[in-house]
Amino acid sequence: MAGQPPVLIDIAHNDYHNRIERIAQGVVILVGLLRAIASRNLPLNSDGLAYLDVARVYLRHDWSLAVNGYWGPLYSWLLAAMMRIVRPTARHEFATVRAVNFLILLLCLYAFSRFWRSVADWNRKPDNDGLPLADAYPLGWVLLGYALFLTKIHWFIDVATPDVLVGSMVLLIAARVLELDDGKPQHLADYVGLGFLLAVGFYAKAILFYFGLFVLMALMIRSFLSRYYRGPITAALVCTLLVSPYVAALTHTLGHFTVGETGRLNYAWFVDGTETGKPWVDGGAAFPFFPGPIMLNNPKVFRIPRLEGVTYAPWYDAARFDKRSRANFNLRGELRQLWINRIGLENEILLTHSALLVSMIILICGAPRAFFRRLTAAWFCVMPIVIVIGMYLLVHLVVRFMIGFSLVLWGLAYSCISVPSNSRLLARRALLSGVAVFGACTLPGLLHTLASPAQDSIERDVLVAEAMPNYGVRPGDSVGLIGDGQVAFWAHWAQVSVVAEITSIDSASFWSSSFELQRAALRSMAESGAKAVIWRRDSKRPCPPEWVQLPKDSGCMISLNPWHAGPS
Repeated sequence: MAGQPPVLIDIAHNDYHNRIERIAQGVVILVGLLRAIASRNLPLNSDGLAYLDVARVYLRHDWSLAVNGYWGPLYSWLLAAMMRIVRPTARHEFATVRAVNFLILLLCLYAFSRFWRSVADWNRKPDNDGLPLADAYPLGWVLLGYALFLTKIHWFIDVATPDVLVGSMVLLIAARVLELDDGKPQHLADYVGLGFLLAVGFYAKAILFYFGLFVLMALMIRSFLSRYYRGPITAALVCTLLVSPYVAALTHTLGHFTVGETGRLNYAWFVDGTETGKPWVDGGAAFPFFPGPIMLNNPKVFRIPRLEGVTYAPWYDAARFDKRSRANFNLRGELRQLWINRIGLENEILLTHSALLVSMIILICGAPRAFFRRLTAAWFCVMPIVIVIGMYLLVHLVVRFMIGFSLVLWGLAYSCISVPSNSRLLARRALLSGVAVFGACTLPGLLHTLASPAQDSIERDVLVAEAMPNYGVRPGDSVGLIGDGQVAFWAHWAQVSVVAEITSIDSASFWSSSFELQRAALRSMAESGAKAVIWRRDSKRPCPPEWVQLPKDSGCMISLNPWHAGPS
């Protein structure tokens, strides 16, 4: 190729790097498909039950109940659309959820590809000294991006949450914002598209309402320099127009103006920490969750509010029922959560991504002034993300919340690196070494998850749900349970509502109680309207003599007809 003209060499190089990128995308798709298939019969996380119930409510057109103050609607809309098309049985509903997750993965892959190209293009400016990293080592730039993407995304393909969807929207918004600052003429249609993306982000998760607000504020500040006010104002108007109907419905449902109650409730649960009765474990840390009033203290029995057609009402929409959890400022709790969340953030950066961090520091040292000048110029994209991560730090931060934000920050940081013309070889070695070490540290975990057989399944939940009609429990009935209502998938499939609960934490106390105390607990459950009590077996404990053993040791059940007080 030495005799070819420079233009042909550039074209050949571009084709080569495009092929590498397509191969990387193919690997991501293959891994995602394998994870989706492997997890098709695995139980969902606790959030999954709520999202499935919301999807079911939309399918039966119960609009007043569908408006939810805790869970964003977009993910449930996608689940409802897929279930309308597929009409899955109980045994295939979780597989349907994983199919939706795989489609969301494809969207996220497109969003990341667009962002990764946009952030590289944004740094290709005539006034930049040195060479952007994406041009100094295009192959390394592609490998870096897709190594980051794969390790960020693949853990959450089998999780029934909208976090990958949220990451997709963050990446698309960041790409559009960078494209609006690439030096090309700005068009009003571009800002209309940005307003649309901001609105879709809000429907994915309420936190993106604030992210969108910060993005618009940054664009308005920048517009003072360009004197192009119509663009940001247009984006704000489009976003407002699209989110207003849902905000109005939410405000009407909850009785006060709100764009979502998730932040308020999480602050009350994690920061204020007022005792509300039920310790719920999230990420290894217990926090108080209020499912309903306590009917009996020994063993502890909760009376659960009932919504027609909803499995577990307080987790379906905590904003409707958890009135005791108030977001009062608590300095001690705030400092505690900052410390806890700081540790999680440090582990994510200093442990998981330590190789990339060392590589980036080495690359920055080649031209530190150029790096900080470029990064400062990207303030309009960095600022909204840093503020949102700060909001999470103040309340509750887990890795999956930061999928899109983390990818954008890594992309901006690496793209702002300037490579002097005499240091290209050193830069290539530093980047390739960082990616190689990062891959060596993360690849074994990825391969292990792909190769490991599933240790759990939905079989017990399915068997319990299928057996219940044989013992007089019909769809629409109310039941009590020994366990946790947030993961009572058998109740979801049997289409019954949980109205009384002895949590898994208190189940040992119930089983070890005297006969009289057990009867008192069952009587209090009957008074809440429960027709029967079900224990989905989670240990080798045998069913008591007066309880019915469900098929294949899937659980135990006792009828409460002698004390049944009717629907609650």
